[in-house]
Amino acid sequence: MTFSTKNTAFSPAPEIWIARLDYLRTYRSCLQSLLSSTEQVRGQRYLQQDDRDRYLGGRALSKLAIAKICGIPPEEISVVTATTGKPSVTFSRKNIVTPAISISHAGDLIVVALQYGAEIGVDVELFNHDVNLDDLMGVVCSSEEIAEINLPGAKNRAQKFYEFWVLKEAYLKATGEGLSADARRLVFSVDTTSKVSLLKSLDSRNARDWDFLLRQYDEQHVIALASRRDVSREAGNYEREAAQNSHTFMDALPLLRGYYSGKTFD
Repeated sequence: MTFSTKNTAFSPAPEIWIARLDYLRTYRSCLQSLLSSTEQVRGQRYLQQDDRDRYLGGRALSKLAIAKICGIPPEEISVVTATTGKPSVTFSRKNIVTPAISISHAGDLIVVALQYGAEIGVDVELFNHDVNLDDLMGVVCSSEEIAEINLPGAKNRAQKFYEFWVLKEAYLKATGEGLSADARRLVFSVDTTSKVSLLKSLDSRNARDWDFLLRQYDEQHVIALASRRDVSREAGNYEREAAQNSHTFMDALPLLRGYYSGKTFD
């Protein structure tokens, strides 16, 4: 595959790339070449093939999506993971601005989110209607959220719980706190149209600094994106309203096919 370097027209809107496991199974052998030797070793530590494919998918899709928006070969891109588990992007070239990145996978989906000038976190969860909701709510949810879940006439309790769960995971990925934080201190509200309100954050910054996307992707998966604009970065001087109202879901299949067939990214 060939690439031509281009000046990226920075967009304030995140791109959310979605791949299914069957995509990764189809192109597995080709995509392996995108992983570094360290990533190859780490991927082989997973005992189940599906878990190895999820790891492969997250890393390979990240590099291909970044290569597309930056116009450089994916082989020049590294995805580095901090001790907190938060990934970041580095390039061998010094003159290219890096987007923020977040990776998640659950069930049949692998999700990669990219955005310039922001802190972001993406999460996907697989619905499990057989879980003990009362036990899980006590670990994940605040008292306000539990009351919202149990409102008479509210939407399906399991669906409501998963909405809170996926939002909290996305937020904690964006902040880099991950599992170290007490998710019950973080308070959301979700109305009947899936509009998200952050009622209480975990730091001193205004909760209104955050934007959220909540989407039931299919009958089995729910996706959330948390995004906080970073005005200190050169690439962050965008109109906030544009970023709030423009979230783009991208099917990864054409991207994977393009890499497999050796086509140039336009």
